[in-house]
This record gives sequence, structure tokens and C-alpha cells, in this order.
Amino acid sequence: MGIKYQSVVQGLDSFVIKPSNYTTTAAYRLFVKADALRLANHFKESIKHYLSSIFIDRNNYRSYMGLGISYKAEENYEKAIKALEKARELSYFTAEIHYQLGLCYLVTGRFCEAIKCFHHTISLDRSNVNAQIQLGVAHEFIEEYDMAILIYHTIIENNPKLITAYNHLSALYMNIGDFKAAGCVFSQILKVNPDFSKAYLGMAICFDKIKQNSRALHYYKLFLKRKPHSHHAIKIRKRISKLNNTKLQENTVRSFAVI
Repeated sequence: MGIKYQSVVQGLDSFVIKPSNYTTTAAYRLFVKADALRLANHFKESIKHYLSSIFIDRNNYRSYMGLGISYKAEENYEKAIKALEKARELSYFTAEIHYQLGLCYLVTGRFCEAIKCFHHTISLDRSNVNAQIQLGVAHEFIEEYDMAILIYHTIIENNPKLITAYNHLSALYMNIGDFKAAGCVFSQILKVNPDFSKAYLGMAICFDKIKQNSRALHYYKLFLKRKPHSHHAIKIRKRISKLNNTKLQENTVRSFAVI
């Protein structure tokens, strides 16, 4: 059955290692409550408790880290960065702080700083695949496409079933107009997960772009078979109709040529 708790706060509190003077440490109790509120997605409420905890104890890096994450969730990125930078100052070797700070730098367009943060994250925690992916994204933003491609390929090599990495790589290839390479990535996705319907649509678009109409038609139809009510369905059916007409015209021209 497990242990039942009256609240999220009580549940989290029971698993946290407490200081010897816990019963009299108001700052710590406020921090635990703030963390529980944040984990329950009550970000505004958590911010109040983190600030109250910090007012009492300015040396708890976890309060600053939690505060930064909550500010980030509220899209108050400048305050998030300020809180996370303070957390980093207090605990430089905590990988999660660098990662969260990197995300804030990324979304505010400070790409070089984001790259540094993701590198620090990976050096401290090589299992953080999300940081590796975001590192690739940051390189995309500064148009270092070769580096981003290398990063995504490395992630896939080490995590061959991670669909997210394939998605980023295929999207990048499509953005730079390399539809043949993108098609190869979509093909890899279908080997990993044959039920991943977006890969069929990706294959169709790639074949469409390189003028392989018959193969494009094939994959458009496969996508619609799996997702007949997709919000793309109307456009895809129009495209199928146009490709069919083009194919018919090509066949007619060939017939005249033979005669």
C-alpha cells in the first residue's frame, strides 16, 4: 500500500535529510515547502517561500536553484538567471545549476554563455542527455551546423533509441535543405519505432522535395492511414491530389512519346 501523506509538502519533507536543528530551522522548513510547491507546478507560491527561506539563510544554494527554476517556469528569465548565478556561486559543482542556467541563457539569446553552461553540465554529469541536446540546439542558433550535426550524431550513437535526438537531427537537415540526409534520419527513426507517424510524414516531404513523386505519394498515404484526423490531413490530401495529377500528366506525355 505504501505510506500515505496528508500533503505533497509532508511527503517530500519525509525524504529529505534534515539538519540536527531541523525543528528550529525555519529557513529549511520554508525551503522544503517551496520545493514541494514547485514540484506540484505551483511556481508563484513556491517563489514566495524560496524568498522567505533566503531572507533567513542566504547560504542554501538549493533555495536559489529552486527559485531560479520557478522564475524560469514563470518566464521571468532575468530574475531566474540572477538566482541561478547565485546558486552557481555557492555550489559550482552542481550539474543541475549549470543546466538550468544554460536553458535561461538559451531562451534569452545568450548562446555562447549557454554553450559554456551545457559543457559544464556534461563535464559534471555525462548522463545528462538533455544537456547534450540543448548544446546542439545552441550551436544551431549561432549557425554552427556542422558542430550541431556532430553532437546529434554522437548522441544517437550512444543512445540509439532516443527519438528526440533523431528529431533534432532530421529537423536540422531539413532546415539547411539537405532533404536526402533528412530522409535517411527518418528512415532510421522508423527502424527504431515503426509506429512513429511523424517519420512517415517527414519521409514524404523529403521525397517530395527531391522530386521522387511516387515515393512521396507512398509515404503521404502511409501517414494518413495512421493519422487520418491529423491537422495536416487536408493539406496532405490536396498535395496527394496534385501529385497524382502530375503523375497522370507524365504518363500521358510518355504515351505520346511512344506513339
